[in-house]
Amino acid sequence: MVKLRQLRKRLISKKFEKKIKAKAAPLLIVLLIKFLSLTLRITEHNPENVRQIWGKKRSVIVAFWHGRLLMVPILFKRYKERQVYGLTSHHSDGEIISRSTALFGYETIRGSTNKGGFSALRRMIRVLKDGSDLALAPDGPNGPRHKVQRGIIDLSKLSGAPILPMAFSSSKRKVFKSWDAFLLPLPFSRGVFVWGEPLYVENKGDEDYLENKRRLLEEGIIAVTKLADDYFEK
Repeated sequence: MVKLRQLRKRLISKKFEKKIKAKAAPLLIVLLIKFLSLTLRITEHNPENVRQIWGKKRSVIVAFWHGRLLMVPILFKRYKERQVYGLTSHHSDGEIISRSTALFGYETIRGSTNKGGFSALRRMIRVLKDGSDLALAPDGPNGPRHKVQRGIIDLSKLSGAPILPMAFSSSKRKVFKSWDAFLLPLPFSRGVFVWGEPLYVENKGDEDYLENKRRLLEEGIIAVTKLADDYFEK
């Protein structure tokens, strides 16, 4: 009986901690991002890559590694005329990210390019076909790190929207030993968003064609990430 009470107390305590974390963490993340945005000198490299696509009245799927997502809301604040949706998992971390982006005024779609049901995929396609953009990390939510999952290729194929690799880095940074090698820019350093070349996926082709596109996207994100990391070594 005593053990049962102890177990119940422990469960209630964990549930309370989870609720506090879900409410406090998003606010702390937003405050951190806003603080960093005020202290960083941020520039963009190759912004014409995305502007040319928008100039043709087309939507884009912006793809970046999970470990580089912290400053992404700041990037899209530069393009207030664009409606951008994020993609987050049903995992607890996904809930925190979803609440954080909501504080910046962005909507999120819960699910993933591989999991979350047909409804999530259907909504992503509708968002893109309605003229909005989608930002997602194709190696999330649980990895493996820097490996593009196939779902983003299927999404591009079905929606007709090109995929644009993108990466963020800074001149001074802390890279954590997490599964995604999360990057935290240090205050009062310089930051850069690097845009890659668009990848178009035709609504045809066999498995070899789609796998080749997946590999090309993976190589594209790796390339822009390296360019971002090396940007300030010139």
